[in-house]
Amino acid sequence: MNRDFSKARSIEQARYHALAKVWPALYLALVGDMIAVSFVHMAMAPWWATFLFPAILIPKALICSVRWYRNRDTIPPVDECVRAIRVLGIEVVVWMGLIVAWEIWLAQWGNADTLIVLMLCVAGQMVFLQFGLLQLRLASLVSGAICLAGLIYLGSGIESLVGTIGVVTVLVMGFGSFALIAYGYYFDFTSLVVSRLTLETKAEEVQLLSETNFRLANTDSLTDIGNRRRCFHDLEKALQAAADTGRAVAFGVLDLDGFKAVNDSNGHVVGDRLLHAMAARIRDTLGEFGDVYRLGGDEFAFIIAGEESPERLLEIGEDLISSVQTPIRIGDFNMLLGCSIGFATYPKSAESAEELYDRADYALFHAKRTGRSRPVVFNEEHERSVRQTALIERTLRAADLEEELYLTFQPIVDSHQNKTMLLECLARWQSPVLGLVSPAQFIVAAEQSGFISTLTPILLRKALLAIQQWPGEVGISFNLSGHDIVAPEKVLNLIGILMHSGVAPNRVEFEVTETAIMMNLDQALANLHLLKATGARISLDDFGTGYSSLSQIQKLPLDKIKVDASFVRDLETNPASRKIVSSVTALSRDLSLSCVVEGVETREQLDILQGLGCSLIQGYFYSRPMREGDVEAFLDQQLELRSSIEASASA
Repeated sequence: MNRDFSKARSIEQARYHALAKVWPALYLALVGDMIAVSFVHMAMAPWWATFLFPAILIPKALICSVRWYRNRDTIPPVDECVRAIRVLGIEVVVWMGLIVAWEIWLAQWGNADTLIVLMLCVAGQMVFLQFGLLQLRLASLVSGAICLAGLIYLGSGIESLVGTIGVVTVLVMGFGSFALIAYGYYFDFTSLVVSRLTLETKAEEVQLLSETNFRLANTDSLTDIGNRRRCFHDLEKALQAAADTGRAVAFGVLDLDGFKAVNDSNGHVVGDRLLHAMAARIRDTLGEFGDVYRLGGDEFAFIIAGEESPERLLEIGEDLISSVQTPIRIGDFNMLLGCSIGFATYPKSAESAEELYDRADYALFHAKRTGRSRPVVFNEEHERSVRQTALIERTLRAADLEEELYLTFQPIVDSHQNKTMLLECLARWQSPVLGLVSPAQFIVAAEQSGFISTLTPILLRKALLAIQQWPGEVGISFNLSGHDIVAPEKVLNLIGILMHSGVAPNRVEFEVTETAIMMNLDQALANLHLLKATGARISLDDFGTGYSSLSQIQKLPLDKIKVDASFVRDLETNPASRKIVSSVTALSRDLSLSCVVEGVETREQLDILQGLGCSLIQGYFYSRPMREGDVEAFLDQQLELRSSIEASASA
């Protein structure tokens, strides 16, 4: 018996499917029985008795057999299966009643041999019904009983009483045994189907749970888009498809500019809603070009299949930036953000998902470093820079840093007194392998790798040794990176170096940038307070180029603000730059902070700044960065100039 019931979704459908598999064969068996009975009685019975009945039933049986055969692989709905099984049960009982009656009627023209044939045919029909119609329990029992009654009647024709009793006993016991066996098979069948349906239900539940877990594990719960795991999973698939088809794949990384300031100013609830809205906006803008993912924080990524043209990618990037820069309202707040984007392409820029991400991330870094709010596609020049940075990092890690690192010093001058107040410490590296390496290269490489925190203690010790040679009223300004101020243990190490140096902490000023603080505002704030508690001073470098708000500046333990040199370059020709410098100067006065203007190179710039109320000046106008041995001579020269001016004034 065929037990392939995989398509059935209920007991009724499984019964129908089982019947559809076996019933055509049973039809044919009944046709064979009728032909055999007709054949053995043809010579004895009238022709119409042996021919008319089979001539009526056999075509109908063949038609029914074909119909069921065609439906053997079709599972109708449950209600249709129930109806078909009920109709078939009635047909079986009627058919068997007619066939057995016809066979008994033919027996009157037979002899002992034909009687045996009739009894065998009827017995075969009974067996067929018991085992072939397991799914029609009542119909098979009634039809079997009809066959049994026919056998008993035919057996009564045996002249011996003992033989008649024996035949009847054997038939009754055989029928009962067959019925018990058939019912056992039916219950086994039912149990099998129920077990399968139960297992399938459980499997569907497990599959649904697995799909739910997969979706949750691969979806960013905050923005409802794919998360970092899903991004790299899809990127691997996209690269494999691209390798098979020869098509290109572009990978982009987008970082929101100014989100941390908004988040810290307005609270995380507003920040979370802003991220959700921005994710939807980025997804809608990108549209059919690709899928969007959130990598973490305010960083998003997208995969664009079949695109590698730098011009087209820049167009897509400009559209995304324009979309992000459109004001967005979150509750009672009207938000305005920017973004920077880095692109990299496969196979031109990288051959693996990791390399593609690194290249896109470098392009993003380059976009932020060279102006923000712009898209950058990783190119050959960037590749050379990446290789150079990697070489610098490897060489830096293998270097004798105590021997190879040194400092230069650039004065911060009170322009009204022509007096140096501080000397900013600027790191330099003379490598025996690479020669003199630009700080724009090795500092960037060290910050990107986190190795900067190894350089900082060495440079601080050198700066503290140098200051001990200079007058007590001259201090130093020492730069700290974001990596230095977000880890308490690193800050405590720097405090320990300061305390053991013997230098008065009030002669030391630590410079931090807005970008460094925004790496982790809360932790940076706590660690800056630790530094401030020693008596050292804190200044905010490159003010105006980041995204800190006034409320955040008020939280910081600042003593000074340094105006970035970018506002000074066109001071003579650009009224906007003068207004910015004037506003920052006024702001610093209102907050009781000192203000230093960097990048001053000409007398004209100095005159304008003094007219705006700026007195603390740093730049080439006074001095380029000096070696340690030249500082004392510079200070002496300033002293002589002041003395000369005072003498002239008194004369």
